[in-house]
Amino acid sequence: MSVQAIPRDYSLSGGHQDAVELDDDRIVERMEETWWKPKLSRQQMREIMQRRDGPALRHYSLWFALLAASAYLAVVSWGTWWAIPAFLVYGTIYSSSDASWHECGHGTPFRTHWLNEVLYHVTSFMTMREAYMWRWSHSRHHTHTYIVGRDPEIQVQRPADLLKIAMDFFYIRSGPPEVWRVFRNALGRPNADVLDFMPERELPKMYWSSRIYMAIIAAFAIWSIAIGSFLPMMFVLLPRFYGGWLHQLLGLTQHAGLGEDTYDHRENTRTVFINPVFAFLYMNMQYHIEHHSMPMTPFHALPKLHEAVKDQMPPPYKSLWECYKEMIPALIKQATEDPSYKIIRPIPADPEPITPEQVAAPEAAGEWVEVCAVEDLDEEDVIRLDHGSRTLAVYRLKGDRFYATDGLCTHEYAYLADGLVIDGVIECPLHNGRFDIATGRALRAPACDHLETYPVERRGNTLFVRVA
Repeated sequence: MSVQAIPRDYSLSGGHQDAVELDDDRIVERMEETWWKPKLSRQQMREIMQRRDGPALRHYSLWFALLAASAYLAVVSWGTWWAIPAFLVYGTIYSSSDASWHECGHGTPFRTHWLNEVLYHVTSFMTMREAYMWRWSHSRHHTHTYIVGRDPEIQVQRPADLLKIAMDFFYIRSGPPEVWRVFRNALGRPNADVLDFMPERELPKMYWSSRIYMAIIAAFAIWSIAIGSFLPMMFVLLPRFYGGWLHQLLGLTQHAGLGEDTYDHRENTRTVFINPVFAFLYMNMQYHIEHHSMPMTPFHALPKLHEAVKDQMPPPYKSLWECYKEMIPALIKQATEDPSYKIIRPIPADPEPITPEQVAAPEAAGEWVEVCAVEDLDEEDVIRLDHGSRTLAVYRLKGDRFYATDGLCTHEYAYLADGLVIDGVIECPLHNGRFDIATGRALRAPACDHLETYPVERRGNTLFVRVA
């Protein structure tokens, strides 16, 4: 029996008007509106979040080799029936660039920043997700995962559109609107949803990037027309359509059929075990609860994170079959009977909280306050300092250099002491915003506003910070 349900309004609203200044009285209330986080010691978090170039270099060397080999086979088989399986393999590998876009957007595969950025922009074009717009879109997705009216990336809206889900195994329903959105952005005419999550100062970058995308596509289209064959287009843009089946097969498992409007990723996200080939192409995003709960984790460390927190998570699905066996009936029910229906997963009781490494200092504005003994702060690490109603972060860099900044990220007010110190930069644990530790300068979106800095002195074996 079908239902005539009024679809929920998934249009975005609010823009940046819900942001709260760090010195606003509402900051405490805002900080309480936080996501569930797994209980891990600081040492465990540091080990899991550490960046290394080696695993990603090995991954991408193999990935590009497979892409090139499949492209060669597709070219030499053109005009024969062998071209069908050859292009299917090429398109599947090409479309797995969506996982690369995602991981490099978080800046986690490589320790070397520019490698993340180069591959982010290359694979953003391949998967047809304009780089600047989607960086801000995905930041909002992590800030408000499946919060209706705020998350721009809710893949399955209610009532579930089963035809759309089926058509998107070849990107037929979502692909053309995405190409059209890039075209509109190239003309400088973004839609209202884009303006809701994109800061105005970032729009010119998005416009020029979109124009480059359209110019590349136009060049390949002209090439195809000139030679009287659509073969060139089979290697750019079109692979995202004819090879998109695996992306849809795996991507649906992330959130579909689960809860909305909850601040616990265990209620709206799932982890599914998949075979090694799919895991390689998907860059371990099958560990999706783990990814959302600690988005700073490199793809190669997600299995390690899973082992560390699995007792705090719903049981993972043992296979794609087990996941779809539960998910498909749920989506049918959302489409035909009850749009509010959701899969409820068993959530274990939380363990005793681990006391974070932090220091409380009495409020004495303008005076030097004691932080900790020097040996209590490891090199390339950070400690939290609570001073009255304010929170600071105190850092120790290589060469026994000590610094202090505001302790809350200027984007979504996460504690920076839970983040990662790497090469003189502190990375926010929530959405990967980055700040220069010495100057407080915001270095990477979604963080835009700078941090206040504070003088630090070493007196004997003790650190002191002056709070202005």
